[in-house]
Amino acid sequence: MGRSRGMTRLTTAATALAGSALLFIVTPIPRALAPTARATVAQTIFTIQFDDGVADQYQTLAMLGAHGMHATFYVNSGFVGDPDHMTWGQLTDLFNAGNEIGGHTVFHTNVKKLKTLPARHAVCDDRIAIYDHGLRPESFAYPFGSIDAGAKDAVRFCGYNSGRGVSGVNDRKVFGETVPPLDPYATRTPPNPKQGTTLATIEGYITAAESNGGGWVQLVFHHVCDGCDAYSITPANLAALLDWLELRASSGTVVSTTAQVIGDSLQPPVPAE
Repeated sequence: MGRSRGMTRLTTAATALAGSALLFIVTPIPRALAPTARATVAQTIFTIQFDDGVADQYQTLAMLGAHGMHATFYVNSGFVGDPDHMTWGQLTDLFNAGNEIGGHTVFHTNVKKLKTLPARHAVCDDRIAIYDHGLRPESFAYPFGSIDAGAKDAVRFCGYNSGRGVSGVNDRKVFGETVPPLDPYATRTPPNPKQGTTLATIEGYITAAESNGGGWVQLVFHHVCDGCDAYSITPANLAALLDWLELRASSGTVVSTTAQVIGDSLQPPVPAE
């Protein structure tokens, strides 16, 4: 599982963009968006991400489809199908539409606090459940953004190609993650948007990257609702963001899933022990 496999895959988006500055680039899963770091020096790549697999995220299936966009959904397999979370059928709908389904531990567990074997069970068992439903889990998000060397080792051991935190892009010195990432098992993001985060602030994370040499901007959303949770965005604001994103191709910005940015192949499931 060495990293020599891969971080050279982001050329398809850059090539297509060069052919038509006004073309909005989206590539369906699996794969094929494979830019190299050198090819994307001045390019901004944006990834729409949703954590926890909560039920109100399912409405994004139609919203994303209407804009020809795809997102990455990080889910906790132990909650799938309960009253507050999406079902396996709904996750399959999202996947079949070109979205990515990644892992987030079985029960939203802080992996950093676990010893080696429990950490592997939290991560590997979740990945196996997602894999067994045909959803090709390649990317992982750490619950609470809690990362240390042991947590990264568990994610790598279980066969994931990347692990995402929830900080590190501050719009002062760091305006986006590098491509390939500085550390693929601790990728960096701006702060997670909250209920009070304005649309202008969210858009500002992208324009800041565009103005500072490009890079990869991952924005992490949770609930899609009108004020139901502190970490939420309204459907109206999300739709407005997607409308705005369609216009960013002329600025060199493309939308990709996490797996498309990372670029490695799907690894087989790995039991925790």
